[in-house]
Amino acid sequence: MEEQSFTLPPLPSRATLRWIIGGFFVLTFAIYVSSLQNTFVRWDDGLLIYENPSLRSITPSTLKTIFTTFDPELYIPLTFFTYQIDYLIGGTHATIYHIGNLLWHTLNALGVAWFAYLLSRKKWTALFCGLLFAVHPLHTEAVAWASARKDVLSTFFFLGSLLSYLHYRAAPQRKTYYLSLGTFALGLLAKVTVLTLPVVLLLIDWRERRKWDREMLVEKIPFFALTVAFGTIAWIGKTGVLASSSLTEKILMAPKSAVFYLQNIFVPMKLSVLYPFIGEVTLRRPDILLPLIAFLLLSVAAFASLKWTREFFFGIAFYFVTVSPTLFNFAKGDFLYFASDRYAYVPSIGILFLFTLFAEHVCERGEKRTRPCAISALLLLLVFSVLSNLQSRTWHDSESLFTHTLAHYPHSYVALNNLGNVYRSRGEEEKAVTSYKEALSILEKYGRRGAGLIRAESKTLSNLASAEREQGDFATAEQTYLRALALNPKNEYALLGLGIIAGQRGDTKEAEIRNRQAIALSPTFVTARLNLGSLLVNQGRLEEGIAEYRTALDQNLIYPQGHFNLGVALQKTGKSREAVASYEEAIRLQPNFIAARINLGILLYNAKRVDEAVQQFEAVLEQDPGNRQATSALRQIQGSALSPSPLP
Repeated sequence: MEEQSFTLPPLPSRATLRWIIGGFFVLTFAIYVSSLQNTFVRWDDGLLIYENPSLRSITPSTLKTIFTTFDPELYIPLTFFTYQIDYLIGGTHATIYHIGNLLWHTLNALGVAWFAYLLSRKKWTALFCGLLFAVHPLHTEAVAWASARKDVLSTFFFLGSLLSYLHYRAAPQRKTYYLSLGTFALGLLAKVTVLTLPVVLLLIDWRERRKWDREMLVEKIPFFALTVAFGTIAWIGKTGVLASSSLTEKILMAPKSAVFYLQNIFVPMKLSVLYPFIGEVTLRRPDILLPLIAFLLLSVAAFASLKWTREFFFGIAFYFVTVSPTLFNFAKGDFLYFASDRYAYVPSIGILFLFTLFAEHVCERGEKRTRPCAISALLLLLVFSVLSNLQSRTWHDSESLFTHTLAHYPHSYVALNNLGNVYRSRGEEEKAVTSYKEALSILEKYGRRGAGLIRAESKTLSNLASAEREQGDFATAEQTYLRALALNPKNEYALLGLGIIAGQRGDTKEAEIRNRQAIALSPTFVTARLNLGSLLVNQGRLEEGIAEYRTALDQNLIYPQGHFNLGVALQKTGKSREAVASYEEAIRLQPNFIAARINLGILLYNAKRVDEAVQQFEAVLEQDPGNRQATSALRQIQGSALSPSPLP
């Protein structure tokens, strides 16, 4: 077979391009406009975004942090950098992060359409493929979840590399080659799962019947070098996850995951943030055996199809190659999870491309099919759009997210545990206790035996104990904390809880011991350091307490309570200027921090900064109109009853 040269299809007119681009943005905005008001959820958003101190500024120090740390499993420095930019624009307001995801997703949909056009040279096929990608419900997680930025961002550069490579193939120039290589590197910096791109490039060359000679292989070497380098980094971050499952489990679970994504590309039902797998991984189970058979049959069909066309094999191979990095990421120690919607974000491109090629082939066979095909396509887009909109609403907040998960997968202990955390944050301790107990019951009945399960049970027990403590049942809480500690002596949260209970019953010595034990296990455990600092300050050991506060804040500068506690301690030592700075920082981080505003107002008045003091007290009354301290302070100021004294 002679090599076929690759040429670029003609561009649509500028007016047409403007309409297409505008149409894509209008469509995705209409689908996801409600999700722009979604809050952050208790599902990595705190760890990666609003509680991450490295995002609060762009400095050599924070850049070093994001380029030298994992998330904690993935290496995603470029994703963190985009979060830094988002923070500069909108702080910790979730909307700005959701807008960012939506923009990247829309650009990706346009990229998919352009990729499909370059390969198929069929405008309607390409347009339909891009639209399906834009509206598909399976992609909702990647768009509506702020922490999924790594998926939409890495896909943008993945597509950019593919498109640049196709332009390079049509007109070989060094700049387009380096552009393809550079965008691939950026994609890897956003999320390493795009490391299969060099294999996709080989698939494209094969599809286009390019001769596999030395030149073709040599130009792929830099791509594979990047894959090996970033793959090694990824392996380091994922060592724990990969080691938590057996070889047999890996072999049998991979087909189940791959076939599950395929099923949901065509029939997206019961989508969830969690897909827990209950029971033993064995071929005796139909839900393991049938996907394996389907996987094998599909593979055989792909090879058999080569007698007639390369398209089917290309689409299936694109899918399997790009989904492969995620297929062994199912074991989390205590439980197995056979899927995550966002893992199908890139792989779905191959299937959607294949589907749209097939649809156009069917519809081209006779003029009478044109209208029914157009109506069917519009109906499919409409149904997917509605489903995506509904699915995006499940991400409105943590409660809606995990309630939705439990409606479809009631054995998800993680959803129950996280829902308990939501209830605790709202002061609904009784609901929290119920959720934690249900989570423990599921762990005991279905959890995978081993160290992971023990840690999970211990952590959930310490959560339960915290809810019991907040109910005022200290005796029961203490026993529950001790059960957690018996399971896992390294559970720093159980030690912290025991320290809090000891402090509440006046046993400051025991409280100090427990907090120091928690810090010894986890030196960056900010909450334990703040608790220890409070214990020391309350005992009159002010300098020791201040030292603990400062250490805690060095580890996490975005902890408002820490700055407030430090301000109180500094105020007690007479360091009013430093106390003012601490209160101001607490208020900057948490503008509705009433206690910090009141203390700051008093210090400002004593420093003869009367107008600034009045502003603080008035700000308190805006948030709490009936606040007696602020009302009394303003009344005294108006009567000049406060006796000001200058700052030392």
